[in-house]
Amino acid sequence: MSEVPQLTEEKYNRIISSYEKKTQKSKKIYEEAKKYASLGVHHYLVWHRPYPFFVKKAQGSRVFDVDGNEYVDLVMTMGLGILGHNPPKVREKTVKVIEEYGPHPGLCTELAVEWAKKVNKLFPSCDKIKAVNSGTEATMLAVRLARAYTGRNKIVKFQGHYHGWNDVLFYDVFAAGSGTIFSKGIPENHWENIMTVPPNDMDSLENAIKENEIAAVIMEPLGQTTGGSPFKYGFQKEVRELTKENDILLIFDEVVTGFRVALGGAQKILGIRPDITIFGKGVGGGFPIGAVGGNDNIMGMLGVMDPKSDRYGPHYVISAGTFCANPIAMAAGIATMEELEKGDYIKNANLRAEELAQRLKEVGEDLEVNFSANNVYSVIHFGPKRETSGPAITDAAQKLAARLRRGLDELEFNQMIRPALLLNNPGVVILPSHGYTSGVHTKEDIYNVISAFENCLRIYKE
Repeated sequence: MSEVPQLTEEKYNRIISSYEKKTQKSKKIYEEAKKYASLGVHHYLVWHRPYPFFVKKAQGSRVFDVDGNEYVDLVMTMGLGILGHNPPKVREKTVKVIEEYGPHPGLCTELAVEWAKKVNKLFPSCDKIKAVNSGTEATMLAVRLARAYTGRNKIVKFQGHYHGWNDVLFYDVFAAGSGTIFSKGIPENHWENIMTVPPNDMDSLENAIKENEIAAVIMEPLGQTTGGSPFKYGFQKEVRELTKENDILLIFDEVVTGFRVALGGAQKILGIRPDITIFGKGVGGGFPIGAVGGNDNIMGMLGVMDPKSDRYGPHYVISAGTFCANPIAMAAGIATMEELEKGDYIKNANLRAEELAQRLKEVGEDLEVNFSANNVYSVIHFGPKRETSGPAITDAAQKLAARLRRGLDELEFNQMIRPALLLNNPGVVILPSHGYTSGVHTKEDIYNVISAFENCLRIYKE
């Protein structure tokens, strides 16, 4: 059995032809979009062959396209939609805010105070919190604060971990050891103060710390892609102990995990108190927002533009942004946290993901296709099983080449499986190699997803 399932050209053409027949309006819109937007889309993850469909409505666990097709959604706003699409309480609060303020007055609102208090209650490691406009902005600010606080420049990240697309951290992302393969346009000298170490390799981390002046270690707390490549048991606590011993800050990137795996994020589950926590749109109910939280001393590095202030000058960090703490995101964030506190959304999402992963694994076994699935809380990971048979590769360059080849084969598999999943009724929309359940996905949704994967894998098998 092939390590990564392959499609013949005939099967591929059949899938694409069926998809185009189903999405004629989307195809027309896409051709128009390409005239004015690079790639015709504004987020690379939503693009897939031969073109993405265009959404007309999103509600609960489903989305509906301009051609009238219905899909079970496992993208869930890149993992942020734990309440599902367009939740009533969030809609009610945000509509009221728009009526009162419009988009953003650009000044202080009491909503921002209430929002910060809610985050502090759920994340005790965050004595103070600072709102920004995206997860990427939050990672930029976290690194800047760490450098300002410690007086050191070098940051250690784990290979394959994603921390936004900013120049500071967009190195060795998505695939461990990939370096700069995924993006041009970033000068090489941007990497002089970034060090990457393999996940689960404490010796490499210890050596990096011993040989360099390190400001902080940053990590996805459950491992690459929220557990797609997990840490071994206890590794995070070892990292916490090592960073404490060496007066190095530990940064948890909880953009996905913060309001998905638990109220209190991965740090609550792991029993670890990071020095800095990074949040994304989840903290604002899915609206454009990011945030950085930490203890009083670290967050005390934030300064103001007032020469008479005791927090003015080159020793402090300036963080700007017109839409920081905009009232729409503040209200949505408060409503979301309130709903999560009183409902079983996280528990239900975890149960649905567990059921889905188990059934998908069984489908792969029943069809004798090299395919499997697993879940990490409410995150589904799927794809070809990692086969370990064959001679061991010891040469580092050959290891890297083999890993990248495998990664490219899996990208090809994902480009094929995504349009094939859309052909069902309802179809299934998902991200490459992973997806997210929400607290409003139903057993019927899970059945439809399983059926879609089974139909898709039969195409590979037949």
